[in-house]
Order: sequence, then C-alpha cells, then structure tokens
Amino acid sequence: MASYMTNRFLKVSGFLSLLWLPIMATSAEYKVHMAGWEFKPSPLTISVGDTVVWVNNDDTKHKLSFEDKSLGGPTRDNAHVFKIGDNFSFIFKKTGEYKYTCVTHEGQDMSGVVIVK
Repeated sequence: MASYMTNRFLKVSGFLSLLWLPIMATSAEYKVHMAGWEFKPSPLTISVGDTVVWVNNDDTKHKLSFEDKSLGGPTRDNAHVFKIGDNFSFIFKKTGEYKYTCVTHEGQDMSGVVIVK
C-alpha cells in the first residue's frame, strides 16, 4: 500500500510540475538603454511577468520615475537615481501602458513607455 501511495504521489507531483513549467518559461528580460538623453527602445512592448532592465550607458546621472504610482516602482517622490553604468530592473505584473521619465531631463523630453500585454 505504501509503494502504491508513493508512486501515485510521484505521478501527481510530476504532472503538477509540468503545469508550472510553461509559466516559468514564458517570462523574458528586456533592456532599455539610456544614451544621448534618450530611452532606447521606446516604446517597448512586453508580456505580463516580463522584466525590464534600465541601463545607464550615458555620460551623466539620470532619475527614473513612473507616472503610475500603483505599480509600486519609483515615482517622482522616490525616483531611482542612476550613476553612470548603473542599472535597475522591474517586473511588470499587470497589463497596461506605463509612462516613465527621467526627472532630471524632463526639459529635454527624456521619457519612454512600456506597453504590457
């Protein structure tokens, strides 16, 4: 009886892990580079669960701020500060169109958008 239950458990747990595998395999990572006081690429279209990594390849500091405070990411009140060469990653957990800006360089129209489908 014990070996039957063990075999049954292994079959069920193996099946459940196969259900989880496609979810884990579908997330991706995208990079947005800051250079020439621009975010590249922008707009960027991704899927729910994907990660975006902003990389400061510029010769100056930048401050990343999302317009949508419900994301839980950096906003105008607590913008993420990038030194030269720094990066910042964020996982998008819900669909929508999320605008962001460099608070320091708003006057130069340094802004971008991530579209999550």
